[in-house]
Formats: sequence, C-alpha cells, structure tokens
Amino acid sequence: MNKPLHLTIFEDIYSKIKSNYYPEGTRLPTEAELQEIYGVSRSPVREALGKLKNEGFITRKAGVGSVVAETSVSGPWRPMGGFSGNFDSKTEDLDCKTVDVSKVIAEEYITKELRVEKNEPLTKVTRVRREKKKPVLLLLHYYKNVDLDKIREAGDILYMRQFASEVLGIRFEHVKEELTAVAADNNLSYLLDVEEGHPLLNIKRTSYDAEGHPVEFVEYYVKTEDWPYKVSFSRKNLDKYT
Repeated sequence: MNKPLHLTIFEDIYSKIKSNYYPEGTRLPTEAELQEIYGVSRSPVREALGKLKNEGFITRKAGVGSVVAETSVSGPWRPMGGFSGNFDSKTEDLDCKTVDVSKVIAEEYITKELRVEKNEPLTKVTRVRREKKKPVLLLLHYYKNVDLDKIREAGDILYMRQFASEVLGIRFEHVKEELTAVAADNNLSYLLDVEEGHPLLNIKRTSYDAEGHPVEFVEYYVKTEDWPYKVSFSRKNLDKYT
C-alpha cells in the first residue's frame, strides 16, 4: 500500500527541520510553493502542515505563514535514555503509530506515581514505535488533566515528549526510571509481533515538573534483541556509585 501523500510531505519537512535545513524560526515555503515543490494539490500540503502544527514542530499564523517552532527536534527534545543511540543511528527507518487514545481508570501503581485518586480517569495514549515497519517498542503514556482531543487530532505522534511540551503545555524537569524483565502476554505478543512468553524489557518512567509534581507516567516494552538498552557514565559518577 502506498503511503498517503500528506505523510510523505510531513516526513520530508520533518526531516528537513531535524537536519536544520529549516532552522528554528525559519518561515517555511507557502502552501502554493509547497504544492510546486512536491507536485501535489493543496489538500495534502494542508494536511501535512496541519500535522506538523499539531505535533508542535511548526506554528501557523495568518499573514505570517508556517514557522519552525523555537523548540524543534534539533533542539533540546532529542530522544533520551538508554535508547538514544538507536534513535541517532536509525532515524530514517523509524515511525510511530498511535494505536489508541482514551480515558481509563489506571492500575494502582500508576495512580500512585501520578498522585491521583484510584478512581480518577487518566488519559492513556498507546503507541507502537517501528523500525522499517517492524514493531520494536510499545509505549503506554498516562496523563492527568490534558486535552484528549488535541492528542487525537495529532494522529501518529513521532516524539511524545516534544508534543506534550509544545502542544499540551506540560513542563518536564527530571525523570526517574525503573527497569525489569518480563515475558510477553497475549496483548504484548500481538502488538509487538512476538510469541507469548518472549522476553521483553519493561521500563516505567515518571516525569516531574520543576516543583516536583508528577506530570507523566510512561510504561514501555522493548524487544532488546533489536533495541539494546545502553547507558554511559562519567568517571565522577562511577566513583560515586561503585
């Protein structure tokens, strides 16, 4: 199946933003110019620009046009943690599909991390990150008090942390992570295309704002045979913790 035109345009412009072909603050070509560049009608250009705006990569203002957001993927929102090297080396082969966006009553360990009542509904975003269309990570994001419609309108979100900051207005200051090994159950085996019982890395991450309030809980499952978890430490850190 051929990729929709608007996604092809979106991915090309996104790639140019990331590579600084279109630096922060740069005004993108007009809709008419983009139609000429890509040889398409107005509709896929507008859809692509709308998706770029919804994901926080550009701003659009009447009389000004489309401008690359000041905090772009080439700025501080570079993927972090033990998978940074995978993002650096495999960027061109990656995409991320949003499977579901809904209100849920989460399990107690999640409500405890977000410091909410057990029966308080949370917004849950389920995403699958793929390498060459092959699923490698399942990501489950939980938020309190966010605009669910904005998430749904964004469709397939490439980088959730950037989207949460630029579009949802969430401010991140620091995170904590917990890693465990788990076996794939029926749902995980389906979403990650593995057999039941397949070993996966389970990571629980809680993010906090500058005041120490939890603003996001993410639980994700990783096929580490494809995406090994790697970290590095400075000598100062080694001296402190060993």
